[in-house]
Amino acid sequence: MPDTASPVLVVDTDGGVDDAQALLMLLGAGRVPALVTTVFGNVALEAATRNVLATLASGGAGDVPVHPGAARPLLAPRIEARHIHGEDGLGGAPRPAGLAAAREEGAVDALRGLLRAAAPASVDLLFLGPLTNLAILLSLDPGVAVAVRRLVIMGGTLEGRGNTTPAAEFNILSDPEAARIVLTSGLPIELVPWEPCRRHVMTGDEIDAVFASAPDSEGRRFSEALARHARRTNASYGAGDVFRFVDPLAAALLLEPGIARRTSRASLDVVLGEGPGRGLVLVDPSGRLGTPEVLLLEEADLERLHALFAASVDPAARG
Repeated sequence: MPDTASPVLVVDTDGGVDDAQALLMLLGAGRVPALVTTVFGNVALEAATRNVLATLASGGAGDVPVHPGAARPLLAPRIEARHIHGEDGLGGAPRPAGLAAAREEGAVDALRGLLRAAAPASVDLLFLGPLTNLAILLSLDPGVAVAVRRLVIMGGTLEGRGNTTPAAEFNILSDPEAARIVLTSGLPIELVPWEPCRRHVMTGDEIDAVFASAPDSEGRRFSEALARHARRTNASYGAGDVFRFVDPLAAALLLEPGIARRTSRASLDVVLGEGPGRGLVLVDPSGRLGTPEVLLLEEADLERLHALFAASVDPAARG
């Protein structure tokens, strides 16, 4: 059950392998979302929604409402990342039978209703994919921002070296126009960029030890299949036999702000247009951009990350 002492949590996700691991990390820590919204990104919207339903069911939270959102970017053609996440977006992980159906109410309306009914600074948001749903909501009803306590986002880069183009990280490149709306909105943003995601890893041996010590369950088998796919993908791109904390790093920051070992603050903007810099996040510690400052995660407590991952596989390991 959700921790009633915690702020309400909403997760927005594009349903990939690391998104699923992030959801499992939240569930393993006892932080159950009030609802989950889905968006295009790693895979098409319909696949992302199916993947979220499967992940929640595998984590014992199949009753969490799931609301489908944007199927395409605000302006540009859609890109996707099936070459990273597999044809189904979950690396072929086994899915539970008898999944619940997604809700008919769309993501923007569901999130708007929740925020409108909430007290000021009482809702935490975790956004793991393109920022289209939130950009649409802020454009329609900017007043909902008052209800947001924290907005943790995985996306962008600190150093301008992308993982999809030379300049851009995938989530931002998927909808740069939406990213600009959100990142310059003045919301209490905590950004988890690509660089710390690359650096914070578990080795194959460490991952194997976690699964070897966990009791057999549907959730354990699901998580192990996700990790196996992530390890294969990382190895194929020259990173070695490792599991990178990408979306799970953002989930960990949401769960435990103290996990941050080094942070900075900067004004941000996003390069638009059609050139090679499209989707680049401009990071300005001096504030000359004139946009509101956000917090940037640079380094996290790797030992706590490992512990949170272990708890996502076996809640009895929670410490």
